[in-house]
Amino acid sequence: MSAVQSNLSASKYGYDMVVGTTQASINATMKQFLLKFDGQEFVKIYVYKKDVPKGQSNYIETDYDAYKKTLGFDPFDIPNDASMDDEKVKKLIANFFAFGFKTKMGLPTTFPISSLPNIIELDKGNSSVSYHLYCKEFQVVNLTPGGYGGGNWINLSQEGGAAPWIFRFTVDLDLYGNDSVFSHLPKDVQSQVKNLCPGSMFSVQQLYLNLNTAGLESTPEIKNLSPTSDVYIYLTKIFLNKYFENMQNNSKSSTNPDGNYLLGYSIKPSCTGDSSSIAPTDLNFMISPYLDSKGNATKAYDMYTLNWLVMTEYNKMPAPVQFEWNWVDEAKKTDYHGAMAIKKGIFTNFLSTVLSPTLKSACIIPNCNVHANFISVKFKWGYKKETSPQFYQVVNDGTSRILTYNFSRKSHSSDTHIPNWGNIDYNYNLKTDVYLEGRTIRTVTTATVWLHVNGGWGVIVEGNCSKFKSTVVYTIGVNSYGNLTVTGGTPKIKDLSDDMNPNLWSKIATLGFIDGLIKTMKNTTQGWMKNFMTGHKNRIESMLNGSGVWVFPGSQTFVFKNAKFSNSQDLVTDVTYVEPSTKMIAKRSALKAAASVAATIKTPEAVS
Repeated sequence: MSAVQSNLSASKYGYDMVVGTTQASINATMKQFLLKFDGQEFVKIYVYKKDVPKGQSNYIETDYDAYKKTLGFDPFDIPNDASMDDEKVKKLIANFFAFGFKTKMGLPTTFPISSLPNIIELDKGNSSVSYHLYCKEFQVVNLTPGGYGGGNWINLSQEGGAAPWIFRFTVDLDLYGNDSVFSHLPKDVQSQVKNLCPGSMFSVQQLYLNLNTAGLESTPEIKNLSPTSDVYIYLTKIFLNKYFENMQNNSKSSTNPDGNYLLGYSIKPSCTGDSSSIAPTDLNFMISPYLDSKGNATKAYDMYTLNWLVMTEYNKMPAPVQFEWNWVDEAKKTDYHGAMAIKKGIFTNFLSTVLSPTLKSACIIPNCNVHANFISVKFKWGYKKETSPQFYQVVNDGTSRILTYNFSRKSHSSDTHIPNWGNIDYNYNLKTDVYLEGRTIRTVTTATVWLHVNGGWGVIVEGNCSKFKSTVVYTIGVNSYGNLTVTGGTPKIKDLSDDMNPNLWSKIATLGFIDGLIKTMKNTTQGWMKNFMTGHKNRIESMLNGSGVWVFPGSQTFVFKNAKFSNSQDLVTDVTYVEPSTKMIAKRSALKAAASVAATIKTPEAVS
């Protein structure tokens, strides 16, 4: 069971595009991203204020830099074992210090990465996930002034512990429900979470934003700490309350133009230079379990996929419905990280747009003429090219055929001059079909010239003067940057023309004229059609591989390979997360420039 079974056209699905990546690949890639991510230091300190309006907290945030200047030192520098008689602690008491925390988002580097649990676990079903929030650095301080229970000073840091502090949340990634957590976020935050830029919307940076913003549902547990320990109590009291508060007040403002979505780190997705062939207009998420051969969900959670459900052209987003196939075959889990599927109709319309301009060059309008006089009958024929645009028609007949086109034109002429008379019918028909099968696009074209000539001496000739059938198979591929490639095989041309030799009496009666006419007509039309059918291959390849090439979205995020058509003609490609190193970016940029493709590599900050 794999993406080759994708059938997005089925009425119960209807998504224009789906991207599914495994839990294992998301975690491996996100850990690499967070190891290299150097977020801004985020500091909050609070002082105690006795007289506040009713209903307001006595703990008031104060400016960190100004407060340090007032104190003459940094509260975070006071060691954990400082006594209440310490001069600096006394100064904190005099300036009503309450508590504070200092943190940087990212992955802690003081612990082996292999010991760190998954950042995201797809274990909740539907659109909910378990999310482990890590911090690269973390320090919390708290002052309890003297009283009946005695005072104390606490200064604890993650680095001094045996294991990192991990905050486990349940996050609802449902971006569709009217009463979802996401629906209650400010509109500008929603637009940042539902990033519809094709190049960056699938990046782990964007997913990291979604995890921290889209819908934190529950008060988290803190792994590796006893719920009765001081650090647990103060992390809950200080950090988590302010974390949730930050999530609720992360909209843009005059003092915060970017919105501090991640405690000091602002996500800035960019759409500049994207050349994807489809433009997403709506997005939702869904979790897919890994199914066994009978279609039953297993507990192979690393093979579960997070699915981006995408709509285009402002089509309405259908409700999430579980797929009946796996996006990644477990046997191939080391070869690629996920799959991208484009609904049959999306690619069919694209292919029709690309191929239709080639049609009119194969369309001719026949003309013929008969002139009879007292002593002879003369026949003339010719044609002109069709100049108006011609278009393929979309086919949904349950077969692999997706496009068809028929063109027919007729010409007739007759004349009588007793004792001579004659008539001629000159008909032209072109039929071409396009099929999507496996890794191929197959075109089958048949061009026919039918001729019927009568004279005073009877039927001179009748039949398919010229009939050729051409079959060309184009093998599709995809390069690393999401550009579809097409290689055409040699056209297989069959001559299906009838034997059009006039009978002996016709040759004698016309003094050999009709014999020469038929041969000239046949040779001319056959030669023209052979040239067209041979050139048809080159025109199609040029259009598909040129400036109008199909480009998969996600070029900043994925390396693409193994393009193919599913059993239901969805366009499918395997995807692997790209390593966002400077070397890789430079290599990708150089190769793109050499290939002269339309897609543009973004800055390193935008690459996932």
